[in-house]
Amino acid sequence: MILRKDSVAETEGVSGYPAPYDLGRGNLHYRYLTDAGGLTQFGAVLEVLHPGGQSSQMHWESDEDEFLYMLSGALTVVENGEETVIGPGDACCWPAGVEVAHMLRNHTDRDATYLIVGARHPGNVCNYPGLDLRGTPDGYTHLDGTPYPREGDKT
Repeated sequence: MILRKDSVAETEGVSGYPAPYDLGRGNLHYRYLTDAGGLTQFGAVLEVLHPGGQSSQMHWESDEDEFLYMLSGALTVVENGEETVIGPGDACCWPAGVEVAHMLRNHTDRDATYLIVGARHPGNVCNYPGLDLRGTPDGYTHLDGTPYPREGDKT
């Protein structure tokens, strides 16, 4: 299957983190390439991080490798508190189970575009060091395992 440029709809990013960790909406736009192509064993997403935006909370994955390839613009990659600026042609690799918490910031006044690829491991847990937050296959929980309310849940 061929996916022509711009044939995959762009989706506005919505943080999805529970309060108080929510990052809002509009920092990112996505094109879910592998979903559009019907692939299920890994995910590849074309992401655009807008000026001043942050990609996620600092995190590391228990069972999923993550790969980023920078296409245009510049980003600040934060890994365990250390900041590194990357640009077109640079790549990042975050192996599963390695406790290197990371996130991206667009410190510039221009969009930054990159390809992010990851496994789709059904048992993956996303860890957020320093936060009372864990992402599990069943949703977000506090570190003690208590679930956060999901959007639409009645309190």
